[in-house]
Amino acid sequence: MLQRKYLKFGLELIFILIIITGGLKVLEHKKYSLLYDSDEIAWIFTGYYFNLYFLRLDLFHPDWTDYEAFDHPPLAKYIVGGSLFLKGYTIDSLEAKRFWNSIPLNKFPAYFEFVKDKIPNPAVTIPLLRSCIFVFALSSLLLIYLSIRILYGVLPALASVALIAINPIFYYVSIWILAEPILLFFHTLFVLFCGLYLKSEKDIYFILAFIVSSFAFLTKLNGILLVCVLVTVLLMRKKFLISKQDIKIVIAGLVAFLLICVLLNPAFLNNSFRAVGKMLEARLVAFRLYQETFPDVALLSVKERFAAATQMIFFDYSVFYRFLKVPLELIMFVFGMYYVFRKKDILFMALFVFQVVIPISMLPYKIIKYYYWIFPFTHMIAGLSLNLLNGSLSGKNVMFAKIQEKFYQKAKVLASNS
Repeated sequence: MLQRKYLKFGLELIFILIIITGGLKVLEHKKYSLLYDSDEIAWIFTGYYFNLYFLRLDLFHPDWTDYEAFDHPPLAKYIVGGSLFLKGYTIDSLEAKRFWNSIPLNKFPAYFEFVKDKIPNPAVTIPLLRSCIFVFALSSLLLIYLSIRILYGVLPALASVALIAINPIFYYVSIWILAEPILLFFHTLFVLFCGLYLKSEKDIYFILAFIVSSFAFLTKLNGILLVCVLVTVLLMRKKFLISKQDIKIVIAGLVAFLLICVLLNPAFLNNSFRAVGKMLEARLVAFRLYQETFPDVALLSVKERFAAATQMIFFDYSVFYRFLKVPLELIMFVFGMYYVFRKKDILFMALFVFQVVIPISMLPYKIIKYYYWIFPFTHMIAGLSLNLLNGSLSGKNVMFAKIQEKFYQKAKVLASNS
């Protein structure tokens, strides 16, 4: 028994090392490439907000009421700016970012020459920032493995991580200088704390999940969906019979959430919670502008969005479909969802609603970076299908053992009679 335990541990360790080694090789190959996306330049320039918050400590500067402060929450900007600062570089104004925003969306490649000199030492900073972002992406895989292993065992954890790691969406976008890999990290850390809460029923994990959801919200506005997941999990876990202790825990979590959001985002200090409305308005304007500029990828109806997501996740970027013409991930996802509903898994049912269904229903256009933090949840559910298969095989083995036992009993009776 002990030997089997060590063998199991060894195989898990080898798998994790393969994931890490493979990821680092992909990073080393791609981090020196040309900029993949115009947003990479934009995110480099928004590193200015790290300078404004942590170096100048100017929490009431007019730039906190600028469009740039509302275009995205600031946490990813802090991470980008902090990474540059540790290498000895700073972005000291918003001029370059404002100029970049003034360029028509379909003219970015032609205008890159005008701004590349404003990026401090691109040969150093771009690979540095890509490496930093990739750390979040790789950490997300390890958190997914840990979460699924705690809740459902080794096989579903191995399958989930393997399906995500080999998906081209993951290793394309994981090295871009974007907020999406950071957002995925906080989402997966949130799942881990939720899983620990459900496993142990310790309130500290519920509070930690609230804190992580605040970091997700400070990275992207859709991070607020994690609060919805958390409240849903609590209500369904308690079967809507909420005690005074539960109310206290929720209040404590919400207070922590609000304090972290206000303290780390001075846009709230300068505009109160009207800043949320301004952020939403900035995003909606950007989405509409992109849809008008690139109508060929615009998604204008919910039906189009779900069709595009299914095509993108399970067909266009499926390694198995590309080579075998079999949508294996889709098949596993369907069985995984059946397993989730059969087990009445409130966490994964909530994740499916708030991290898959609702985000897809609001996607403005078809571009792979918007599927980056959605498809890991479909593939986590797909990995759970292995438990359904394992359960079926175990059931067949039990049934076969019972039949065999009855056969031996009858044979014994006949032998004694003869």
